[in-house]
Amino acid sequence: MERRFVLAVLATTLYVPTCLALDREGLAAQLILGLATVALLAWIARGSGVGRRQIVCAVILATCGEVVFSLIWGLYTYQHAIIPLYVPPGHGIFYTLAAYAARQETLIRHQHQLRKWTLYAGTLIAAVSFTFFSDTWGTLWWIGAALLLMRAKAPVLLSACFIFTTLMEWAGTGIGNWIWHPIVPGLGLRSANPPAGVGILYVILDLLVVLITTRAFAPRENSEEPTISTEASPAGG
Repeated sequence: MERRFVLAVLATTLYVPTCLALDREGLAAQLILGLATVALLAWIARGSGVGRRQIVCAVILATCGEVVFSLIWGLYTYQHAIIPLYVPPGHGIFYTLAAYAARQETLIRHQHQLRKWTLYAGTLIAAVSFTFFSDTWGTLWWIGAALLLMRAKAPVLLSACFIFTTLMEWAGTGIGNWIWHPIVPGLGLRSANPPAGVGILYVILDLLVVLITTRAFAPRENSEEPTISTEASPAGG
C-alpha cells in the first residue's frame, strides 16, 4: 500500500477521537474544529488521486443528509451544535479515505477476502445488537448494506467505507457527541446507539457520489477526475 495512504489512515485515526473529545458548544470552538477538519481533508485529498468534484459532491450530499436525518426526521441529535462545523468536512474525509483505499493494489488483490470479512463482522455486530439492544432498525439497515456489499463490482470502496464509518459512529456515540434515538420517529422501530447497520448511509452516499460525478463530468474530463466503479453486479464481483 502507498505510504501516504497509511499515513492518512493513521492521521485520521488520531484526529477523529481528539476532535470529538474537544467538541464544545460555542462558535469559537466550532470554528476551530471545523477549520482543522478542513485542513486535514485538504491534506488527505492532495495526492490521493480522488477527484475534487467527488469530494465536494460527497460533502454536499452528506450535509443534505444531515439536515434530513437529524433536523427533519430526528433519527439522531448532536449534543453541542445543531450540526457541528467539523461534520461536513468530516464526511469528505471518510469518502476520500474510502476512495483512496479503493486505489491500493494490495487491497484490490484481496478485495474478495475484505468483502467476506466485512460481511462476517457486520453480521456478528447486527446479531449482537439485535439480541442485546432489540436493534430492529439497525438489523434492517445491515441487511441492506450486506446486499449492496455482496453485489458491488468494487467491494474495496464499500467495505472500507463501512469499516471506517462504523468505527467513527462507535467513537462519536461512545464519547457522547451525538445520540441515536431509541425509537425511530414515525416508524416505531427500536434502534441501538448507533444502529448496527449505520454504515449503509455512507455506502449509499459513496454510490451516489460516484454515480453523479461519473455521469456529470466523466465524459468531458475523464482524465482529470478519476472515478471508481461501484455498479452492482448479479455475480457479486
